[in-house]
Parts: sequence; structure tokens; C-alpha cells
Amino acid sequence: MTERDAYIQKMEAEQREATARFREIEAQADLADSEDTLDVLTGARAFNDDVDRELQALRRADARDWERLKNGADTARRRFHEHLDRAGTRFEALREGYRRQREAELNALGAQMDRWVASRQRTRAEDSLLTREELDFITRGLKTAGALLENLRHARGHVWKTARDQYEANWRELVERSRRIRADAALEEPGASPP
Repeated sequence: MTERDAYIQKMEAEQREATARFREIEAQADLADSEDTLDVLTGARAFNDDVDRELQALRRADARDWERLKNGADTARRRFHEHLDRAGTRFEALREGYRRQREAELNALGAQMDRWVASRQRTRAEDSLLTREELDFITRGLKTAGALLENLRHARGHVWKTARDQYEANWRELVERSRRIRADAALEEPGASPP
């Protein structure tokens, strides 16, 4: 294998790795909260295409054009990596913001649960607004939501998207169940009229 062939193989391997990294970032595009963020993805896609074009030209280059095309390929690769770094940083911030927002929601529901438990402890079990089963369900739901949120902290790409979907489904079920419990409790209070 010539030095030229080895160089092209190395560039192709690096390009496959960078493209895989881009696909991980792209998998989280639905997190994009602004046109600027979507532009980052569009720019990364364009830089990726530039590198692919330069590699194609490099494969076809004759000896005279080799150095010029090699420099062009190196420049395109460097730009793509720099753009990927910016995109990665931006989406890391978006993932972190999403996770913090979900933690705040989870903490708020946890605080509400603590109030319910305190209320239950103040009254006898048969007069409680919540049954033991309801408390157990919500306690389990909060623990599950916390574990799913922790999974979000470590996930990337398509795995992150799946983890987020699992968290969202768990969260919706937990919130809906807590709403039903509150509605049922309000109906059971003396003097309460049905909505």
C-alpha cells in the first residue's frame, strides 16, 4: 500500500467516525429550540458533504494535484470537526437544560408527595385523602422517574431519544394518576360538589 492509499484510508476512517458523531447529534434535533441550533445541524451536514467531495477528488487525483487536494481535504475535515464540536457543545447544553427542567418538575411532584404523606400522617388511615396503594404507586413512580432521568444524564444520540421517550411516558402516567387522585380526594371532602 502506498503512502497515498494509506492517507486516503485514514481520512475515510476519520470521516466515518465523524459522520457517526454527527448522526448522534442529529438524532437529538427535536431538542432544537431555535433556528440557530437547526442552522448548526444544517452547517454540519454541509461540512460533512464537503469532506466527502474532497475525499472523492483525492481518490481521483493525479500526482500533480495530490498536494493541493490533500490540503483541501484536510481543511474540509478540520472545518467539519470544528463545526461538530460546536454542535456537540450546543446539544449538550440543550440536553442538560432538558434534564434540569425535568428534575425541577420531579422535585415539585416529590414535594407535593411529601405534603400528602405529612397530611396522611396527621389523620387516621381511613380518613386519609390517599390510600396506601395510591401512595405506593406515586412513590414508585417518583423513583422510576428519577432513575429514568439519571439515564438521560448518560445517554447520547438515539439512546438519549429512547430514554427521553421513556421518561416522558412515565411522567405523563405519574401526573395523570396524581390528577385523578386529587380529583377523587376533592370529591370525597365534605361539602364538595362534583365538577
